[in-house]
Amino acid sequence: MAERSKRICLYDEEKAKQINPDTLKLFQKYQIDMSIRDLSKNTILQYNSDLMQWFIYMYNNQFNLSVLEAKDEDLEEYYYWRKQQGNNVNRQKRVMASISAFYKFLRKKKLIVESPVEFIERPKAGQPITVQTYLTKEQVQLMREKLQEHGDIQLQAYAFVSLTTMARVNAVANLRWEQIDWDERIFSNVLEKEGKIVELSFSEETKGYLEKLVQYRKDNEINDYGWVFISPYVSENKPINNGTLNDWCKVIGQMIGEPTLHCHDFRHSFATLLKNEGVNLEDVSVMLNHSGTDVTKKFYIKTDTSKVRKIKDSINI
Repeated sequence: MAERSKRICLYDEEKAKQINPDTLKLFQKYQIDMSIRDLSKNTILQYNSDLMQWFIYMYNNQFNLSVLEAKDEDLEEYYYWRKQQGNNVNRQKRVMASISAFYKFLRKKKLIVESPVEFIERPKAGQPITVQTYLTKEQVQLMREKLQEHGDIQLQAYAFVSLTTMARVNAVANLRWEQIDWDERIFSNVLEKEGKIVELSFSEETKGYLEKLVQYRKDNEINDYGWVFISPYVSENKPINNGTLNDWCKVIGQMIGEPTLHCHDFRHSFATLLKNEGVNLEDVSVMLNHSGTDVTKKFYIKTDTSKVRKIKDSINI
């Protein structure tokens, strides 16, 4: 029996009026373009619906980004959220096609150089709906052991930088050695969403992996152009591609029995582990560089059901 997809409706008339003004202007131009190309009424309605829901998601959860500012990780976050809501592969592919068509229009008008959709893997027919992966303490330990066996120091450093900084994939891709304060264990002057400049702190263990990575590159005379993470395609002005980091995640996921592990899962996982260890929500929110706790609580923290059960059992009513 075919997988049934849940319909998602984010449309809100009041919020629609408050969507990023640059996005709305471009959307209006795109609507004119669709009319000129004589697309069917149903196609235009579908594209409009898909795009408006995406715009409102960005308004609700991504600081009301302009479509010109949105990166592949922002789109992946949106697609990921739709999967969690119960979208099947066919509906996901349709939404991706709608957004991709809009970016093709922006590229045709020379408003962007490349489409962020190009760097996102399309869902395949028969692929199960992916749920958010929250790594447990046991899985983090397994990851530590498997990475040690694997012997790739860059992969070790990447996994624990991503986990303990809780940084978004684009921020990780753009990290440079000159940003590290080794004594304080922070990356400084990191560019995040909406042009925010933040600091990213990392653990003592992560510092150890980074120091080993520095030594490995020095011993092997590897030119990394100042980038922390590299592939054969990096250059002085070109950091590692987000897609490469996603591929590294899949390798790590296979090691620990989580084949759908995604870059963003490190961010969600460590936030949840911190919360479950007693760190208050406000502090977790600051570490995630959220403007408030609402987004942290709604999209990042998974409730520890075992603790909830113990609390309930302890209450005599």
